Amino acid sequence: MKAELEQLIALQDADTGIRGLQAELDSTPRRRAEIENEFDQRAFEFKALEDARDAARAARAQLEKDLAEQRARAEKAERDLMSSTNSKSYEAAIREADAAKKQMSELETKILEQMEAAESAEKTLAERDPEFSRLLSEREERLRAFDEQARARAEEVEARRRERDRLFANLPPGIKGQYQRIAARIRDGVALAEARNGSCSACFIALRPQVMAEVRRGEQIVTCDNCNRILYYHPAAHGSTVSAS
Repeated sequence: MKAELEQLIALQDADTGIRGLQAELDSTPRRRAEIENEFDQRAFEFKALEDARDAARAARAQLEKDLAEQRARAEKAERDLMSSTNSKSYEAAIREADAAKKQMSELETKILEQMEAAESAEKTLAERDPEFSRLLSEREERLRAFDEQARARAEEVEARRRERDRLFANLPPGIKGQYQRIAARIRDGVALAEARNGSCSACFIALRPQVMAEVRRGEQIVTCDNCNRILYYHPAAHGSTVSAS
């Protein structure tokens, strides 16, 4: 029975390790997003400059479209002026031409402002390009290292699961079932607890002397009267801080 208890302890260690690694893997998307968000915040100034440049370019394109419409309006007014046959139509053509020219002048000023804004943002981006490039390189390196670590963790989980399956397969059917029932019922899934200093190290309840004696002998499966975990005893580790939960 002592050999089977050692197998159970190894099985529990494997299950505990797998749970920890799996929890780490399950958090991978969140932790990766945190890295990306960190760099997005650091790159905020660069993104703001790019947005300002793109907005200025878009505004300029719209203004140039408006300018073309006003030019067409002015040309039509000039044609109407040339073909006017009375003072009323002549004055109307004059007003229309003047209004179009005024609009054209205002639009040309705004186009120049947007050109300058785009050029200023582009110049600043060019000046800070080495800084931005370093930031991008750092981001890619961090993500690459993170992804590599995640792959290594996934491979480790698979290796531990194979070892866990081997350990579980070598246990007698009755002990398998008992281990599974206890692990499924307990919230943390830890089915074994060390009997230490006369108490169960999981629930801290004092063990009856007879129970403690049976655990020390290790000739049969003994469970805690309180938490029902399988108890084991490590003579060499008496008084140590071996985790049981």
